Amino acid sequence: MTADLSPHTLRTTAPVLDCAARLFAEHGSRGMAMSDLTHRIAAETDTDAACLRRAFPTRFDLTYAVVLRATRERVNTQLAADAPERPPTERMSGLVRRHVSSGWKHRAAIALSQDLLPTLRAINPARHREISSLHRTFRAHVHGIIVAGVAAGQFPIRDTGKATDSVLDTFDSLLHWYDPEAGLSLSDLGGVYVDLVIHHHLQYPR
Repeated sequence: MTADLSPHTLRTTAPVLDCAARLFAEHGSRGMAMSDLTHRIAAETDTDAACLRRAFPTRFDLTYAVVLRATRERVNTQLAADAPERPPTERMSGLVRRHVSSGWKHRAAIALSQDLLPTLRAINPARHREISSLHRTFRAHVHGIIVAGVAAGQFPIRDTGKATDSVLDTFDSLLHWYDPEAGLSLSDLGGVYVDLVIHHHLQYPR
């Protein structure tokens, strides 16, 4: 068994991967020896350590599984929640709020992915393609909403591709500054990002 797990296996392994993501966030991606990491995950999730070692024989395998699951969950949730019959402004507003919420939930995996993807590109192109394909799917989805907004006269922008890239660049910036103890709730943060995307990047009139 390897970390190339099926979607079903990834879902049933959620407690393991959630625990791994938390430990990576607390100690850094290389802050714990793999043996200690496996021991902690086994103890905290009541999972057999030998099974964990077979499923994730290396730190690289475990990191990849954490990133893949989080990316798949974020993209699939967005696609499933979209309502194409709604006005583009409402679709984009919902997408932004969901992305803020899922971005905070999966912030450890997102940080891991920033280190992992360049390595994947170099040493495991198949795994890199799998995660990159999810990113492309999400980009195409965002671009489609923007194109619909332009067609409906809601987003007065000229270059939909450039606007899509700007929106995507903005989405995960919250990871660099948001502190939930500073007085701004996650719901309020979603409102801040909706305003930034809808009115600034997509130029929808206030």
